[in-house]
Amino acid sequence: MKKIFILSCFIAFFVLFPRSFIYAAELTDNYETAIDKVANAYICKSVPGACVIVSEHGEIVFSKGYGYADLEKNIPMDPKSTVFEWGSISKTFIWVSAMQLSEEGKIDLNADIRNYLPKGFLKNLHYDTPITMLHLMNHTAGFEEQFINLRYFERDKEFTSAEVLSSYQPEQVFSPGKVSAYSNWGAALAAFIVERASGQNYKEYVNEHILKPLDMNNTSIGPFQNDNPTILARKAVGYSFSEKGFRKEPNMYLRMYPAGGMNGSAGDLLNYAQELAKNNDKDNLLFNNPHTKKEMFTETYRFYGANSGLSHGFWQYANNPELLGHEGGTYGFKTQIWVEPKNERAILILTNVMETKFCSEIMEKIAYTEADEKNDKRKFRSQDVSGDYLPARSALKNVGKIQGKMQMISIRVTDGNRLSLTMPFEDKKQYYEQIDSNIFFCKDASPEEKILAFNITDGKVHSMSFRLAHDYIPATNTQGKIAFLFSLGTYISTTLLFLTLLIICIISTLQRRKRCTRHHMYLYICGTMLGISGITGMVHWFSIYEILAYELMIIVIAGWCFSIIGILCGGYICTKEKSLKSCRLLLVFIAQLFSAYYLGFLTIA
Repeated sequence: MKKIFILSCFIAFFVLFPRSFIYAAELTDNYETAIDKVANAYICKSVPGACVIVSEHGEIVFSKGYGYADLEKNIPMDPKSTVFEWGSISKTFIWVSAMQLSEEGKIDLNADIRNYLPKGFLKNLHYDTPITMLHLMNHTAGFEEQFINLRYFERDKEFTSAEVLSSYQPEQVFSPGKVSAYSNWGAALAAFIVERASGQNYKEYVNEHILKPLDMNNTSIGPFQNDNPTILARKAVGYSFSEKGFRKEPNMYLRMYPAGGMNGSAGDLLNYAQELAKNNDKDNLLFNNPHTKKEMFTETYRFYGANSGLSHGFWQYANNPELLGHEGGTYGFKTQIWVEPKNERAILILTNVMETKFCSEIMEKIAYTEADEKNDKRKFRSQDVSGDYLPARSALKNVGKIQGKMQMISIRVTDGNRLSLTMPFEDKKQYYEQIDSNIFFCKDASPEEKILAFNITDGKVHSMSFRLAHDYIPATNTQGKIAFLFSLGTYISTTLLFLTLLIICIISTLQRRKRCTRHHMYLYICGTMLGISGITGMVHWFSIYEILAYELMIIVIAGWCFSIIGILCGGYICTKEKSLKSCRLLLVFIAQLFSAYYLGFLTIA
């Protein structure tokens, strides 16, 4: 009798509301068709595995695992239980925590953050404008990038947030609020403020105020997953991909773990996303007042001309400020979370490879709507925008600045007032048409790259908008592509020259054909070691995606020792021999020295 009653109710509901069933079925079919098409182009080709989940009004309308969590063991992806490294999605937990404490009156988002920090904690501030929590959320505090000692190794001791943040503090290179420069260090600093304002360790705070209320029992917060080690048995293997195929990547043990160290199941992340995706007027488990979440998702920063902005640390999707989220990337994982409270929609894309195009193409298929772009044919002065641009998210002193150089963008004006955008060290070239004053549009680009905009003040470009995460700033003549290639070429060629001379010198001495003087030998050794030490360090750091402090210290100290000895030996040779050849040799060594300094091999800070 009970079964008949339930069946009757089901039939009656279908008769009264047939469109609901049809709409849900069509929606699921559309998601599956679109996502499967992208997956077929990537899975087991450049992406080993992925989980994609779409939820609407708290109900899953699409959920599918593709490929493998472990290629060697043929373990398939499970969209509920497979554990991923969430990367920078972890930052959103900092921002939610900050909003909770703001709601309680324990943090003022617009107050000087020094009010919440130990006296004298920030050592490298260079501007009078105070840094606020809102600046940290918007990545506009002005800090340069910090690449030194990014992660722990498995047997390392875990340090406190205060200890991690006190070592190798980045310089403040922009005035607060002026330039968006994505900062892991700034996000970790915000988590430290959460600790100070709440009186709890950050891991304890997040566990009590976010994870437990949302039944996120398969999530770890700390760098070594000591707070929830049971999840490791279900963790996917992380990979990178190249022409040689897939390569296993080490686990991410991030020192500044609040900025990107969380691990958790796809199912747990869905619980979090669904809560954030609730309509802003509804009660939720994260805030006492629904208005707080509505405030969190209001825009707080947008670069001039950009098609997306920031809302208290959450990135807006291109042309859709109602769809907010964050991307996460570690050595072996790429993840995205998007929530749309207006339609109560949540989208999760999780992969076990350092791959961005897969996520981007899925979002383009299921979320992007092309805006109506007006075509503005007014003329502009080409000298205002032509040139090389560096990401604001760059190190400016030590060898880490090479990464910023490798992400350089070159802008040139072509016929018809179109702009040509190239990345000299990546395979990218796109053309942009002017659509407004200093704003340009490329219809063939991905959604996050369609808009190119320039903030021009007093006839000079202050900064440029391209992609998410950070602005770009004009490179000076000594920072641009030509100067970088010249310095790198000088550094490598002079190293090879001194290595060749050293080998010839050794062979000649051994064969007793011509004996090299001791000072010539010392100079050749200094030139060789000055180059080899830096090149070896650079290759090593690029392979592990970070700079190790002790290695950099050794290279810098050794570099200066070789430089001083080389200058003294070269000067002695010139004085004694008084020949043009000996003077040229000294000048070559000096050129190598300057190129080493330019590239950052002689600088620690």
